[in-house]
Amino acid sequence: MVEKKPSQKVRKGNEWVPHAKQIKMAELLLNPEDRRTKQEKCKEVDITMKTLWKWMKDKRYVDYVNSQIDQYTNAELAEVWKALINQCKRGNIQAIKLFFEMKELHPDTKAW
Repeated sequence: MVEKKPSQKVRKGNEWVPHAKQIKMAELLLNPEDRRTKQEKCKEVDITMKTLWKWMKDKRYVDYVNSQIDQYTNAELAEVWKALINQCKRGNIQAIKLFFEMKELHPDTKAW
């Protein structure tokens, strides 16, 4: 029996699943604290810029990266709302306006 590497995913039928290097590159690209260039990130993953360029032209990979963005931003949503509310409590007029717009309580956002 052949053992799988733990970092690789199993493909089900014709379903596209990113391989380990694609997953790692997506993580690096989406890490807001990683200020390195794409070239430096490619070097860490052991791919060329040309390979990254090819991946970024592949709708399946772009969809995967976008799904990871959604997961990350959804996970941070509670903290973002907390920060916005804190700014509102401090009297930040822009934050208050944004809060009302987001909650659809601002007159400009309602369909009267």
